[in-house]
Amino acid sequence: MATQSYANPDLSQQQARWFKWLQFLLIALLASTAFLTGDGPAVSEGMTSWSVMSFAILGSLWGVFHLRFPSVRYRMDWSSFLLCLTVLAMLVSVISHFGAGDFRAGLNNWWQWVAFAVGFMLCLQLLNSPLVIRAVVAVMLAIVVSISSIGIYDSLVRIPQVRAEYFQGNDQQRVTMLREAGISDTRIGSPSRYHFESRIQSPEPHVTFALTNSLAGFLAPWFTVLLFTLLNQKQSPHGKAEFLKFLGLACIVAFCLILTKSRAACCAIGLTVLVGGVLLKGYRSVALKAGGLLAAIGVIVFALGIATQRLDSKILTEAFKSLSFRMEYWESSTEMAVDHLWTGVGPGNFRDHYTFYKQVGASESIADPHNWLLEVLTSFGLPVLVLLCLAIGVALLRVLNSEPSYEERAYEERAYEERGTQGPRLSANQIYLAGGIGCAFGLAVDQLNYAFIPLSVFYVALPGFAIVIFLLQDWVERGQLHPHHLLLAFVCWTINLSVAGGITYPGVAYTGWLLLGLSLLSRSNKNLSAVESQNLDQRVLSQRQRWIMMVFMGALPIAAYVTFHRPVATVDYQLLHANYDLSQNKITGAREHLQEAINADPTNTDAYLRHANVLFMLLSEERSTPLYEEYRKLVDQALALNPNSQTSYELFSQQALLLYDRFKQPEDLSRALEFVTRESELYPTNAYVFARMSICQYFQGDWKASLLAQEKALSLDDENPHLEFKLSNRRLCEVEFAGWKDQKIFFDKIDESVEQSLRSLRKRRQQ
Repeated sequence: MATQSYANPDLSQQQARWFKWLQFLLIALLASTAFLTGDGPAVSEGMTSWSVMSFAILGSLWGVFHLRFPSVRYRMDWSSFLLCLTVLAMLVSVISHFGAGDFRAGLNNWWQWVAFAVGFMLCLQLLNSPLVIRAVVAVMLAIVVSISSIGIYDSLVRIPQVRAEYFQGNDQQRVTMLREAGISDTRIGSPSRYHFESRIQSPEPHVTFALTNSLAGFLAPWFTVLLFTLLNQKQSPHGKAEFLKFLGLACIVAFCLILTKSRAACCAIGLTVLVGGVLLKGYRSVALKAGGLLAAIGVIVFALGIATQRLDSKILTEAFKSLSFRMEYWESSTEMAVDHLWTGVGPGNFRDHYTFYKQVGASESIADPHNWLLEVLTSFGLPVLVLLCLAIGVALLRVLNSEPSYEERAYEERAYEERGTQGPRLSANQIYLAGGIGCAFGLAVDQLNYAFIPLSVFYVALPGFAIVIFLLQDWVERGQLHPHHLLLAFVCWTINLSVAGGITYPGVAYTGWLLLGLSLLSRSNKNLSAVESQNLDQRVLSQRQRWIMMVFMGALPIAAYVTFHRPVATVDYQLLHANYDLSQNKITGAREHLQEAINADPTNTDAYLRHANVLFMLLSEERSTPLYEEYRKLVDQALALNPNSQTSYELFSQQALLLYDRFKQPEDLSRALEFVTRESELYPTNAYVFARMSICQYFQGDWKASLLAQEKALSLDDENPHLEFKLSNRRLCEVEFAGWKDQKIFFDKIDESVEQSLRSLRKRRQQ
């Protein structure tokens, strides 16, 4: 094939301007993803809709670009095609679970995967030169170092301040802090309060991420890039200075990683070095150097952790405990996968199904299996997992089979830049500007969605970003980035996700797809020059192909807006106003907003649940037939939308018990028993469920069944080693309600434990 540039050298200024703007927007979006740090439940709730819409719009603009400029080349890549095919197969799983699970959560998760695929495809199409790739890597490294600096400050200063404020204050102050954190059950010993107190007593940072392990999962791959790039700096003209720069940045990231206490991330880095030495041809000496350097950095930062009293022996002694928890998760998840082999349980529905398979002594009801293979398998089924592994495998093989030696690659990179044939591209400064704008956008969106990010993050992140960019600009202009560095960083990403999970977490997931895309772009064919390699897979599309692309990509933002962004945003808007009206005791206005939320998205169970809760509050004061029938209808609709939600059945069974206690209507007791029976089927290892079942059966006059349920509850409680879930720390009814305050419920006070209630039940029977 004749040597040609990525884009025709005779491109019009307008075409070049279009291309550069697309590059700019893509880099800004990629930078923003580092701050889209919600976890799986956040994705299910649609909190990432702005990001998804942004990628969909950018994809449609790319389609317009191809249609408008016929000479533009398209990079043909099997991994990109297979990933798109994987996403289409995922849609089959989502549709197949309509009416059998949380459809809204499934659809929201699917759209997030669409954004992953679009982002990966655009990386392959738009990041068109070694300098652009290095500048993008520099932008991500600047973000990583900034976030690490904030994490170090949080661990050493901010978290201890919050902990001191909480525990040194009086109980009223603690209750206020709990409510500000969104915790309604402020009773001492309640599960939600227990988890809050456990979190602030732990010095592990999470910065803008929802979980500490997610922060570590984001940092670890980029630390791997820093580590391997560091080893090659002595070969540059200013080797010693560059070496010290990268060493300082690596130490900052390493210290934050150590403070997270994420054993998964640390092990992933170590295993990645080992994998590089064993599997990559001619990389053994590099791996040995990397291992030695990693050990040296590890000793330094570990000593700092000990000196600052942020590390102790528990980081090692509790490793086996943490692994045992993972084994519990994986065993239960495997059973789930076998039972739902072909289409999974649906994305966003893992938590609802996990309770059925959860072991008695397991620590918690998790939202994902903490393993990306099991997460994909349980959510979408075996065909999707096979397709996804093929997409990744094809990409890895192409990089491994086409890469020349490092010395050859360094020469080709220089030749590539000197020839100036890479086509239109942004300058390094323009890429830095795009990255900075992306950081500001990501921080703003995250603040609006979660509202728990300290404003100090804004003041530190952006200046820190600028400082790191200043330090790396010489490397960007004249340095080298070996494709194997990016490949090994992707390997680190996959290893970490195999233990920690989080492949649907945007802040973690985009890193992997970006690294895979950059490693593909950086590869070179052994028998061709760098420029020829860049053009090997590029084609000028026919007019029909360009129209097909335009129709497909143009439909994405429309479909995303209609089925995802608009209903999610509208529901959020209506729920926000409903909450405000409730705080002002404007019940009528709140009900109107809740009904508007239901009308905007009939598949959103949250709107039904909240509306039913409002009616329940009203019923506690007066049981009118029309109000009760409306409440009952909402309850039935919510359960029909997601018949596998144990938490919904738990809520409504408790509400039915309270209604029975107040009004003594047999139908309330029957519904309470119906709901708790279904709950026991969904969560057969939960002592709390069988305790409430015993209460229902007792009031129905079935003492034999009640006694069996009691024995079951107490037996399960004895097998549960986790104090926060013990019956001695649970209340019979843990829902918010009006009208029963300071009254007895059944035969106990409201604040008495379930264990006390069961003992009272036996005494009552004996009298």
